[in-house]
Amino acid sequence: MEERKWEDMNSDCLVNIFGRLELKSKVLVIPLVCKPWYQAVHNPLCWERLIFPRTILGPRSQTELIKFFVNRSQRCATSLALPDMCDREDLVYVSEECPDLKMLFLPYGVCLEHKDIIPNLIVKWKKLESLLLGCITCVKEILELIHIHLPSFICLCLTNGDVDGETASAIVSLIPNVKCLFINQAKLKKEDLLLILRGCKRLEYLDVRNCTGFDEGDDEILRLASGIKNFQCDGSTAKDPLSFMHEFNELVLQMDIEIDLDFLDAIGGDDFQWDEYQCACMFSVYACIYLTFLM
Repeated sequence: MEERKWEDMNSDCLVNIFGRLELKSKVLVIPLVCKPWYQAVHNPLCWERLIFPRTILGPRSQTELIKFFVNRSQRCATSLALPDMCDREDLVYVSEECPDLKMLFLPYGVCLEHKDIIPNLIVKWKKLESLLLGCITCVKEILELIHIHLPSFICLCLTNGDVDGETASAIVSLIPNVKCLFINQAKLKKEDLLLILRGCKRLEYLDVRNCTGFDEGDDEILRLASGIKNFQCDGSTAKDPLSFMHEFNELVLQMDIEIDLDFLDAIGGDDFQWDEYQCACMFSVYACIYLTFLM
């Protein structure tokens, strides 16, 4: 049997494979292998997934590179993950040149820097199904617009923030048909999680791992979540992991301990003034280190 060659593979297969590769490989490696691969990687369908690295380094500016890759997709992109920091120009450009997005990831820096324009840009993607936010700013305003303009929306991811009662209520009232919900490494009280569990009846995937505000083994939560196909809450705890340090600091403040302020001034510099609480914080750090060596 004659050995088949990679360059003889069906073009559609090549496009399917290349579309799953990182952007860098599709620019610097694949086009140089052979002519069929060069032709396949220039198919716009190879650029449906635009997953940018967190930081873009190179001779070109970040804006130039974002526009280069977006243009390769020829308005066919369906998934977009932006780098940590983007200019306002970049956001506006992708909102205009990627009209068919189904999945969008906006990292922490982007959410924080451009929170004033993000809600109105999101509603431009009429086919959007999944939204991943690295910061929970203006989430209620975003959900209000999703409720009105994006009927196909089914997946929300929130990380690194405080999912309070107002946010939980917004999720239940504005996107009650959500199927996938990720709330990772966030502050989420038990009562707010229960509100979500009772209000979002169509949840198929709920990930609330590594949160603070409820215990992973809570019987009431596990009972309500039993009907969800995939429920994950590993690592979640009712107690804030930093509460021990706060309690220790308060204890130090109540103790009659002489702190070497000259040493602290040497650390902070001539212009830095240490108050009583900062002194206690510094002392607690050294106390923890000392106790670690004793154990």
